[in-house]
Amino acid sequence: MIGFLQPWALFALPLAGVPLLLHLIQRRDPPTVEFPAVRYLVQVTEEHQRRLKLRHWLLLLVRTLLVVALVLAAAGPSARLGEAVSHAPSALVLVVDNSPSSAAVVAGTPRLTELRAAARRVLLRATAADALWLLTSDGIARRGAAAELLTIVDTLTPSRRRMDLGATLTLAGEVLGSDRRPGGIVLLTDLQATALAPTRTTVPVVVAPPADAPAPNTGVVRLEPGPQPWTPEGGAVLVSVAGDAGIAAPVSAQLGDRPARQALVAAGGTGSFTLGAVPPGWWPVHVTKAPDEFRLDDERAGLVRVAPVARVAWNPGDRYLDAVAGVLAASGRIRAGSELSLGTLGAGASVVLPPSDPADLGALNRALERRGVGWRYGALVAAPGLTDSGPLLDREPVSRRYLLEPLRASAAGGVIATVAGTPWIVRAGEVVLLGSRFEPAWTALPLRASFVPLVDALVNRVARGQLAVLEGAPGEPVLLPDLTTEVASGARRWRVEGGGGFRPPETGLYFLLAGTDTVGGLAANLDARESALAPAGAAQVRGLWPTARLVSLGDAPGAAFAGFGRASLAGPLLWLALLLGVAEVVLASGVRRTA
Repeated sequence: MIGFLQPWALFALPLAGVPLLLHLIQRRDPPTVEFPAVRYLVQVTEEHQRRLKLRHWLLLLVRTLLVVALVLAAAGPSARLGEAVSHAPSALVLVVDNSPSSAAVVAGTPRLTELRAAARRVLLRATAADALWLLTSDGIARRGAAAELLTIVDTLTPSRRRMDLGATLTLAGEVLGSDRRPGGIVLLTDLQATALAPTRTTVPVVVAPPADAPAPNTGVVRLEPGPQPWTPEGGAVLVSVAGDAGIAAPVSAQLGDRPARQALVAAGGTGSFTLGAVPPGWWPVHVTKAPDEFRLDDERAGLVRVAPVARVAWNPGDRYLDAVAGVLAASGRIRAGSELSLGTLGAGASVVLPPSDPADLGALNRALERRGVGWRYGALVAAPGLTDSGPLLDREPVSRRYLLEPLRASAAGGVIATVAGTPWIVRAGEVVLLGSRFEPAWTALPLRASFVPLVDALVNRVARGQLAVLEGAPGEPVLLPDLTTEVASGARRWRVEGGGGFRPPETGLYFLLAGTDTVGGLAANLDARESALAPAGAAQVRGLWPTARLVSLGDAPGAAFAGFGRASLAGPLLWLALLLGVAEVVLASGVRRTA
């Protein structure tokens, strides 16, 4: 279907009738001449008039077509064609997938090098009248002229941030909605299958992956340091290796600057590394494997908190507390002592449960107030609910709970876990309050596998001030503990709001601070899905992206604007007008000579 960039120029189409009007005005019958009775002269005259009339009609047609061609060219016509030498002004979002997998080396060349070269060729096809955006894995749509975007493309390096291709195409479609020109999206990507996701965009999409398949790969996808904190005697880390190479890879694990431990870990398997004794404190753990064609997933980092286990006192008459304390003591996670009270409010650090007798609740609240705890137990809620997912606890059923109420606005911080958005576990100094008893009538936790790790975390981390050891990926939000006011990595600092999300900008280790206290750590590593380099098939692409057109990477520049833009017809029309002008001159001169 033909469209027009300047449709107002079509109002000049009636000018095509001017040659016809002039033809009618200038029309005249030839003079009648009396000749002697020479019959052949009459015949010659009639033949000459017929030829002259034909030339007049041809001249009229040429002049009319000349005016029509000029008017249509002025209106800026365009049409959807295949590859065209020129195109009408269009809008283009060029997506270059520089996610971690683009660092994979194929046939001696990094994948991103191929994508950058194709991006250059696409941008060189653009004109000054086009609207251009460049979108990469950082999620920022940069608008600029072709020369400006070329400079950015030339400096692109593999990012540590994963690119969700479905979300990226949706964002690109929203960007195009801000421009009225016809347009579409060109996606230059390795088409990693794990990056595909549905998209909401309805604009045309040209998808151009490289032709060569990536080499088989193995990568370190998980580093699990186990229950925290470690005792000074050391501990063990679990390291998982994934990929499609199908072979064992040499893996090395190192705690701080201590000697590394090595082992062979098969792809799809997990290896255990026992790391030696270290003094109390925060310790980095680094895991590396033998390099292959994709280097970015050959290492992983984690944080370990080393501290003596808590010395805990508890009531042996409390069935479920006694059972969980026995398990923790048998595994070396706690020792009997008076450092921390489990279940009741003690003189020091305490993990406090509501009393079994409601009549004792007032006395407990008064004791909390005397200790300077800014929280109290409120009304009993007997409605079933679920805990909200957080760093300490996933969704767990809760049948009965007391509301935990702050005594003043400044005490509202320190929320560790919630039920239906209201506090359920809170911390004030070295006192931790829970809204429910550890009994099946109150919560299903004592009957679930998450019970022992929760109590371990409460006595060894939360009550002692070390709240969380978190994991995340660059660019992905990580939910922070409520006490957090700042995130630190080396000399860099980020002010944050406790309970909010933090997006680590790069891989590495971060510490969570509450004022000057360290309340946790965050290890940001490559998303494990990046280790699976296998590309998606054409059927999967078309199933998820109905508006997509799949072409080879080499064909991307030619398909870029032809896939969604419109080829300009102004040039061909001007050439036609030139030919018609020449024909008009030839015919007009012939008519004058023979008139």
